[in-house]
Amino acid sequence: MSDKVHNFIVTGGCGFIGSHLVEALVLHGQNVLVIDDMRIGKTKLDSPKVKYLHQDVASAIPVGKFDAIFHLAATPRIRLSQKDPFGTITNNLNSTMVVSEYARRERIPLFFAASSSTQFLHHHDNPYTFSKCLSEEILELYHKEYNLEYHMLYFYNVYGPREADYGEHSTVVRAFKKCVQENKPLRIFGSGKKERDFTHIHDVIDGILKLLTSKRKPKNIHLGSGNPVSIMEVAKAFDHSIVHEFDKKGEAEVTECEEPFIDEPQYDVIGYIKKWKSDYVEETILRKINKDFRNVEEKYAKIDSGQ
Repeated sequence: MSDKVHNFIVTGGCGFIGSHLVEALVLHGQNVLVIDDMRIGKTKLDSPKVKYLHQDVASAIPVGKFDAIFHLAATPRIRLSQKDPFGTITNNLNSTMVVSEYARRERIPLFFAASSSTQFLHHHDNPYTFSKCLSEEILELYHKEYNLEYHMLYFYNVYGPREADYGEHSTVVRAFKKCVQENKPLRIFGSGKKERDFTHIHDVIDGILKLLTSKRKPKNIHLGSGNPVSIMEVAKAFDHSIVHEFDKKGEAEVTECEEPFIDEPQYDVIGYIKKWKSDYVEETILRKINKDFRNVEEKYAKIDSGQ
């Protein structure tokens, strides 16, 4: 980024993608106001360059002059939205209306966390995709009526450090990690042939920083790897037991980023998983050795004390 210091708003800045973006902006000398009710994300950066407003986006009132806003806050996940359609649609549309109106009044660009699901599914396929499609319509309305500058950030199955745990509704990589940690079989819905464009969080953030330094910023920015991998390939990389369950409705067969904004991804999901599994096994063995050693120490301590 340039040497000039900018002031950014990041909604959802305590979440998975948001916290990494805040961290990167601060490392580049930028100032950030985070708006997050912390219902899901809990990560906070200890830095004088970051201020936190712990409120719902729809009721927050930013104070100060800002250069741009990243709207990452949302009620996420397709399967979660199927359980709570009203909450998902209401929250996502209200927050989009609020940030769009704020960006219009302040005449600053808005970077919106779109969903790659809108590229592969009909907007009526599930409540989450529906809410994201309508949010895009709101932004386009504000652009045509009020000349709002906005950019769509399309994320593709992002994985990596701080990935949120939504229980059974977690992303594929996070859910499989948890199964391994709890010594439960990996659950695959359907045949496992569905393909996803898995993208590491560090590659995503590199793409956003590249966008900020670009003189010409495209309207649609696809932050994917361009290398789709099947769910079964991902599962096999964990080298763990697998069970198949009935397929879930409302999801695409393939999500592939055909025009990736990321030049050369530094990570591939299979390599990432294999390293994670190797590190996890090593840590598990070390923990067991330490536990056994402590048990032996306690045993001999009792003998020495005459117990």
